[in-house]
Amino acid sequence: MGNKSFGIRVVATATAAGVVTLAAVVGILLSVARHADLDAEAHERTQVVHGLIGAMREKEDWIAGQADWDDALLNLGVAFNPDWARANVGQYFSNLGHFERAYVLDADNRPVYAMSDGVDVAPSQFEGARSAVAPLIRKIRAAEVRRPPIVGAAPYRKVLSKPIQASAFGSINGVPYLITASLVQNDFGKVRLQGRAPILIAGEAMNGDFARLMADRFLLKDLHVHTVDNSPENEGQTSFVLTDAGAPIGRLDWTGHRPGLGLLSRVLPPVISGLFLLLALTVSLLLRGRRAARALVASEARARHMAFHDHLTGLPNRAMFNDRVAEALDSTRRNGGRVGVMAIDLDRFKLVNDTYGHGAGDQLILSVAARLTGLCPAGDSVVRVGGDEFVILCREASAARLAHLARRIVERMAEPVDLPFGRVFVGASVGISLVEETGVDGAEALRQADLAMYRAKEGGRGRYCFFEPDMDTAMKARRQLEADLREALNSDGLTMVYQPQMNGQGRMTGVEALVRWDHPESGPIAPSYFVPIAEEGGLISQLGVYTFRKAFLDSRRWPQLRVAVNVSAVQIRAVDFPDLLAGLLKETGADPHRIELEITEGILLADDEQTQETFRRLRAMGFSLALDDFGTGYSSLSYLRRYPVDKIKIDRSFVNNLGVEKEAEAVVGAIVRLAQALNLRVIAEGVETESQREGLRRAGCTDIQGYLFSRPVEPAGISRLLEAAEPRPLAALAS
Repeated sequence: MGNKSFGIRVVATATAAGVVTLAAVVGILLSVARHADLDAEAHERTQVVHGLIGAMREKEDWIAGQADWDDALLNLGVAFNPDWARANVGQYFSNLGHFERAYVLDADNRPVYAMSDGVDVAPSQFEGARSAVAPLIRKIRAAEVRRPPIVGAAPYRKVLSKPIQASAFGSINGVPYLITASLVQNDFGKVRLQGRAPILIAGEAMNGDFARLMADRFLLKDLHVHTVDNSPENEGQTSFVLTDAGAPIGRLDWTGHRPGLGLLSRVLPPVISGLFLLLALTVSLLLRGRRAARALVASEARARHMAFHDHLTGLPNRAMFNDRVAEALDSTRRNGGRVGVMAIDLDRFKLVNDTYGHGAGDQLILSVAARLTGLCPAGDSVVRVGGDEFVILCREASAARLAHLARRIVERMAEPVDLPFGRVFVGASVGISLVEETGVDGAEALRQADLAMYRAKEGGRGRYCFFEPDMDTAMKARRQLEADLREALNSDGLTMVYQPQMNGQGRMTGVEALVRWDHPESGPIAPSYFVPIAEEGGLISQLGVYTFRKAFLDSRRWPQLRVAVNVSAVQIRAVDFPDLLAGLLKETGADPHRIELEITEGILLADDEQTQETFRRLRAMGFSLALDDFGTGYSSLSYLRRYPVDKIKIDRSFVNNLGVEKEAEAVVGAIVRLAQALNLRVIAEGVETESQREGLRRAGCTDIQGYLFSRPVEPAGISRLLEAAEPRPLAALAS
């Protein structure tokens, strides 16, 4: 009995100890789980607070595009234009910015325009919002007084002034609003205003759309916004919306993430099963479990963010795009409507990346990401899918809306980007797929948008294009043509022709070298078609070397002529380009003093030290420089004075208008006088008729190139033209 009683006592004691230990273990694990949940709750509250601040900054950046604008200062400050205000404040802020309210205040802070829920209302309705807006107005006016004088900028250069803005949360008619006020200012300094400037005020209601955007961005579940007077009990997370004075005007509620419960379900069973065997290790296991819990919460958050966001820009990545486009298409199949996918590719990103390095490329990507985010309406998703490629997913899309957004993107991307290493110009091409068929998935929609984007690049870049079914066939043909061009370059399958350049006495003074490709199956292919293919396929450098070698060799046949050769932007910006030409001169024995390098105006836009150094080296080697297609791009007197250009070439578009538009001859005359003032030679291309030649002569331009004299001919044809004794039109001799 004693042994049995002893055994019972031991078992009872052991059982009691086990129960106590188990209770302690369970209690500790519950505590660990609770701390994990509290940490997650604190993290989510911090996200919400930072998200509200970020929303303020995004709205300020968006509104700054309308407030810092000469047109806005002219139509809202110098002389108030209600039609302009209605289109560019009311409708623009409502349709694209998704603001429920917008106001324009004059210099005396009196309302002159008001919009509410997309409809123009009486300016007097601003009085209902004045108490919420008054602190912002005082801040704006105080900052306006402190603003330094605005100095007028040179043409095509913006006034370097910072936006004057203020934002806060306020209550309008009992509804919490995010309110932003911006002072209307100059952008190019073309408009002058005496006295105080008008103020733009925009208010975004913190409603269901606002909650859905916040929930999508920060992965919050069941996020809702309530007013102070209508705040139901909430068992989840809560964050109050406060005014600058600290007064609550609303509350954000959501269902918080509970990682502790999941952790508890995973950790508790093995702990209980191992407790009776390893009781002595309980404390150590519990401490390790606590550390593991905290690490798990942090790692899950990091992994969740990294899995669905781009590490450089913080934008959603391809994985999140796939999820969102699948969700959008599924909603479309159930409820109807259409989904838009826009593929955006920077036109000259590789050039910036190769010239300035990957660090500069990263900074450019960050700037582009900020611009795209500022342009897109709420509800659209801006995604970086890799490199310099972005995608925008547009729900409830229409062709008109997508076209408007694409135009805005192309225009915004065409503006210069100021980076720490200098100013660069990139531009963007946009392809659009408008999906309404049930059989199209996200991958196919993106492929269609990519095809449309490549078509936009083929059309000259800096433009947008909608997907059409025939693009599939065209893309396959283009890829085959790229392979054939590569083979033609490797097998000497291209030829060179030369078009004469004549002076006023009808004497040939030079020729322009032009490359031609006679495809064995398709026949002659225009350079305007296969040169972009060479650029896209990485063949432009090889094509350039081929052209220079042939032109240098042929130039030795005509010691009395100057030979003009076109240079691509990729070549001129390559660091080793002067060394390449030096090697070809040595190989061919050509005289650089008779070689004229034709560059386009777009090359000058980079305005960087590397380009200037390349030009200096080329001039030192003996080459002369001609500015091709003058007047069609970004012609600027400052470029002509800064770069060592010897000659400008009047584009054929001006010549074609001679005798058609009465202003054409005056424009050509102005170009000629500008060239003469800068001691530059000038020549006109595309001359096809005697009337055009006579118009150029009256305008002061005597050096001419075009079909009036001769089409481009093979080298032997140029030699025959030189041997001709009579100074008569060369078209007859060339035939």
